[in-house]
Amino acid sequence: MGKIVAIGGGEIYWGETRAIDEYIVRLSGKPSPRLLFIPTASGDTESYIDVVKRVYGELGCTVDALCLIRESYTDAEIRGKIFSADIIYVGGGDTETMMKKWAEFSVDTYLREAYQRGIILSGLSAGSDCWFIAGYSDSEFFTGITDPAYKWVRGLGLLPFLHTPHYNEPERKGFDAYFTGQITDAIALDNSTALVEIDGQYSVVHANDTGKAYYLTWNGHSVEKREFEHLERPFRLFSTRGEG
Repeated sequence: MGKIVAIGGGEIYWGETRAIDEYIVRLSGKPSPRLLFIPTASGDTESYIDVVKRVYGELGCTVDALCLIRESYTDAEIRGKIFSADIIYVGGGDTETMMKKWAEFSVDTYLREAYQRGIILSGLSAGSDCWFIAGYSDSEFFTGITDPAYKWVRGLGLLPFLHTPHYNEPERKGFDAYFTGQITDAIALDNSTALVEIDGQYSVVHANDTGKAYYLTWNGHSVEKREFEHLERPFRLFSTRGEG
């Protein structure tokens, strides 16, 4: 049974996602779950690893990291880290570079298998984009090229939608126009807001009272946008043209 918690954004260091982090730990159903942090998108930044270890350690987790950029592993070691975890948490940063690095080491394949095994897949920003068909990514802004622009970056496709995190930030105002004409529906998440998928059932978890989640469709003439309200029970999206 697959479980995904895709977080739109927020500073984990300042506790902006704390209620969502607590939810992820509870979802494991274990008193001391094993969490694997994958910080590829940030270039395996040591300070980021330290923060995740502190935050999730305070929540009762044993935290390990898979540092594909700074460390060398055998294939067996990578598989062992992924499949021994109860929770996998993917950090933010450069989505495109992360997806390329994952493909180089078959991490993309192993994460799809982890989903089938029922391991909780979670993450923030790039760590949210990666679970969808494609994310509206700022990866070009990490490269230093002239006139960088937002673009689609392909994810693992475990959630059958297009996606943007950080939807409430001014830099994401262009998403609706960029989405125009798409035949696949989209999920837009504000910071401190998460989409939860458990075996095809969807719900929304909030870490504050202001973050929102939206379901976008293209009807052939315009973009239709529907807000997911604070629901008391999960809902099911039957298809990418779906019903709520």
